[in-house]
Amino acid sequence: MYTAFNGKSNSSKILLDNMDVDNKLYVKNSFKTSIEQLIKEIRNNEYELVISFGQAPLDKDVIKIEKTARGEELYDTDYDYSGLKDGLEKKYNVITSSDAGSYLCNNLYYYGLKYIKEHDLKTKMIFVHIPKMKDISNITDLAVNLSNTTNEK
Repeated sequence: MYTAFNGKSNSSKILLDNMDVDNKLYVKNSFKTSIEQLIKEIRNNEYELVISFGQAPLDKDVIKIEKTARGEELYDTDYDYSGLKDGLEKKYNVITSSDAGSYLCNNLYYYGLKYIKEHDLKTKMIFVHIPKMKDISNITDLAVNLSNTTNEK
């Protein structure tokens, strides 16, 4: 499953709109509702992988793979993102990070990882920050690249 935040100019929504993948979930820009939407999907389906996208103020064509979500505890992804990183590095500057921020992106990631861990699910989750639209050279190309790199069809 793939998630992105709603918003006409939100680069994560525009990216997901352009990705040729199944199981898209557009979450509301709300701390509470976005978590409810994500957990409902995870609970009702047996996803092997959840890839969540959010936008961040990043440099031109920089992709940031988040390893850790922060809250009352730290939750690290147990997803082996090396294939994702390798696939993206062919065209983009990719950074790995242990700081998903302190806003909606980190909140969604934190509660997603927490739910997965507390319910001992086999589901893996990773969060990927992409730049705002003005700092993406070609959103369609990025969508194709991510579709090909991550497609779980």
